[in-house]
Amino acid sequence: MNDYVKGFASGFFLCLCIITLNASTSQPTDQKIELIQRLDEIQEKIDFNYNVLNKHLVRIMAYGVKVKEGYIDGVRQPVECAQKNNR
Repeated sequence: MNDYVKGFASGFFLCLCIITLNASTSQPTDQKIELIQRLDEIQEKIDFNYNVLNKHLVRIMAYGVKVKEGYIDGVRQPVECAQKNNR
């Protein structure tokens, strides 16, 4: 029983020391907070630019399909691919 009490007391004091040391560590400094805010702003800009580029890419692809199928002002007419036998 004596070993049990020693183990329990040692574990209790060990946990108390860990909690005390964890609570006494310094909070994030102003530089770290500013850096995190700047990184968040950069991430927001990257996300915005990605969405804009993706939207334009979809429009370009849709326009290409319309041109290929001849829907844009009748610019492209279908081409007959029949072979003529001129002998």
